[in-house]
Amino acid sequence: MAQRVAAWIEGAGQPVRLTLCRELPLNAVIGVALGDFANAAAWQAAGGALLDPLDWSRLAEYLCRHWPLAAMPRTRFGVTPADAALPGEIWVGNGDGLVLDLAPPEWALLRWAASRGWQLATAESCTAGGIAARIAALPGSSAVLRQGFVVYSNAAKEEMLGVSGETLQAHGAVSEAVVGEMLDGALRHADLAVAVSGIAGPGGAVPGKPVGTVCLGWASRSRRQVCTLLFAGDRWAVQYAAGSVAIGGLLGLLAESEHPKIGLSESLG
Repeated sequence: MAQRVAAWIEGAGQPVRLTLCRELPLNAVIGVALGDFANAAAWQAAGGALLDPLDWSRLAEYLCRHWPLAAMPRTRFGVTPADAALPGEIWVGNGDGLVLDLAPPEWALLRWAASRGWQLATAESCTAGGIAARIAALPGSSAVLRQGFVVYSNAAKEEMLGVSGETLQAHGAVSEAVVGEMLDGALRHADLAVAVSGIAGPGGAVPGKPVGTVCLGWASRSRRQVCTLLFAGDRWAVQYAAGSVAIGGLLGLLAESEHPKIGLSESLG
């Protein structure tokens, strides 16, 4: 959430420095803190702002007051620069995109899917359960997250999801053909599914598939999409960006089904 707040403030033209700490530095320039700290009272007495990182609507309202933007950011999902504050997410001021009101995409997915009574199954190789973990970190996730498959090896893909050995041999684990079969296996257990297989690095590159190559898929019972993207950055950035794009793909399916957007009038915390 600190990265999301920083992206907002930078969008308003103000330079930002992020600091991860256990105790707030009272001798430093007073700013905005997110989280729980033992010296929170002293921080606030000195003029610092202390915000709840899970109350996204109030965070957005606070930022609108202090660092107003020309328009509420809309989120698109795709390849971003290696140094992007939000790997896999692109904020735009207008045009196409989802209005998430500062909330992470997994929160919007949780809310939208829960309102329909839909459940999700994840099939993850290079992200190793990271997508499921992002959803499970949120309260109420049990209403949507049915199960997650971490299928790092080819044998696991075959045994747990029914991926064909012939497909693996013909196309390789990092391929749209394999991800499509991973989606099929996950959809046997839920209404929505995501599947990811890629090369997060720093090693593992093969001819035609450099580090950062990720095949992703997302599907409902009636719609699906599989694609291959080349992400930049270190291992964490590739994994996180791939997860964001996969979650964004599911949000796109729900948005196409004319699901109402989440707005500031709703309580997101």
